[in-house]
Amino acid sequence: KVIMAEVKETELEVAFKLFDQDKDGLVTTEELKMLIEKVGGCMSEGEARGMMRQANKDSNGGIDYSEFRKLWAIVRGEEEDELEIREDFRRVDLDGNGFITKEEMLVVISDCDYFVSDKLVEAQKCIAELDVDQDGQVSYPEFILVWKYRKQ
Repeated sequence: KVIMAEVKETELEVAFKLFDQDKDGLVTTEELKMLIEKVGGCMSEGEARGMMRQANKDSNGGIDYSEFRKLWAIVRGEEEDELEIREDFRRVDLDGNGFITKEEMLVVISDCDYFVSDKLVEAQKCIAELDVDQDGQVSYPEFILVWKYRKQ
């Protein structure tokens, strides 16, 4: 069961920009695979094509913005898992603006006994690992992509 109601339009726009790497308004199978590789994961041609086929209503070989909501739901996966990941994101997104900053990460790490070394360095490292588009903050689409697809 795939949940679609939870996704806000701004999240969808941020996610679409991450996927549409050449900014031509279409997400291709190649762009899907490249993004999964960029977050440290691996997706076969068959897996990527299967996801694309489910979302591509007009069978033109690419996913436009109107079709992207379906692809984003498929990528996010099962509702229970996704809700748990979203909750983890919200715990770190202290101001609730939809982005995790280095400062928010530092606050969370400072409250955690798990990190014993330099907490600022740890916060910067966490942000760097999650910040796929390298804009200095982590959106929910970046967070879930790294969470779900990065090879441990």
